Amino acid sequence: MLAFVQGQPVDSGSDHVVIAVGGLGYKVFVPASGIERILTQSTVTLHTHMVVKEDRIFLFGTETAAELAVFRHLISVSGVGPKMALAVLSTWPVKRLGAIFAEEDLHALTTIPGVGRKTAQRMLLELKDKIQVEPGQDVPKSSGMAADAEAALLALGYKTAQVRPLVQELARTETAVEDIIRIALSRLVKGGN
Repeated sequence: MLAFVQGQPVDSGSDHVVIAVGGLGYKVFVPASGIERILTQSTVTLHTHMVVKEDRIFLFGTETAAELAVFRHLISVSGVGPKMALAVLSTWPVKRLGAIFAEEDLHALTTIPGVGRKTAQRMLLELKDKIQVEPGQDVPKSSGMAADAEAALLALGYKTAQVRPLVQELARTETAVEDIIRIALSRLVKGGN
């Protein structure tokens, strides 16, 4: 089993990067939110988890050991596969996930693409004691506020890919849904995102 892959990122897709190591290119599926960051590095280390199917081998990777631990917890839940686990990590940073599970924030989990209410309930039931915020970690403000702002912007016709990263960024500093929506709209109208 491969514990990690360290090498030069040379290519990517919507859900993976290719890492060149000793003349070989490893296709590693990663959270979509980290692909751009990975590609900007000359050398990257990805903590990996290998999945062997009958006719294929898949390599899933994260930038930190903490993300990999959360990934492994997620795939232990019935109905949550590796791709869904990556979607969770693409939507919410590990610190925020700790708060989501501590608060049992069902709504935040259902904002993740592909995660329905029953799957979110199962995740909360099985993982609320496993995925936690470490003492002293900085926890962003309530995800419910971000989800409400995102829903409002989506209702106005904006795309999830435009809205979600912007709303998550603003939710770290703003204290009201109205402020998040106002600032996000001004940035979207100006083409800032």
